[in-house]
Amino acid sequence: MDIYSYIQRDHRKIAELMDDLLAINLSAVQLNIFDRIKTELELHAASEEQTFYAALEEASRKARVEDRVVHAKADHDEIRELLANLSRESIAGPLWMEKFGELKHAVEHHVKEEEGEIFTKARNLLSRDQANRLARDMDRVKRRLNVPQSEDAASLKL
Repeated sequence: MDIYSYIQRDHRKIAELMDDLLAINLSAVQLNIFDRIKTELELHAASEEQTFYAALEEASRKARVEDRVVHAKADHDEIRELLANLSRESIAGPLWMEKFGELKHAVEHHVKEEEGEIFTKARNLLSRDQANRLARDMDRVKRRLNVPQSEDAASLKL
């Protein structure tokens, strides 16, 4: 598995969790799903920054991709802030779903830019071996961060 597939898998898992949360109308279940979303997003952002973005910054010094990586990191910061705001609100409160919609929109915007423009540039900068190594590295960083892994991460064969 290469880094692109690894990241896309994370993106799809998060999108599915967001859709699950919106499909449920029980606050306790929504809170449980939100906790999983928050964990997945925090874990994804931290490990992606330490591996994929770091490799891109290194490779892009000559290729002018740095501005896209800076923008992607700013997206991560915005998502972290939205997660923190949601964590402080009552899930049963009147504004929680509205704020969750903002989070969902921010995540979808980030995914679209990352899987489009950034992946395209990255494929021109990183070798296949680097992309495969980065997937393993990202998984290792997730484990090192000691955040609970989902069932499929534990069984990942890289």
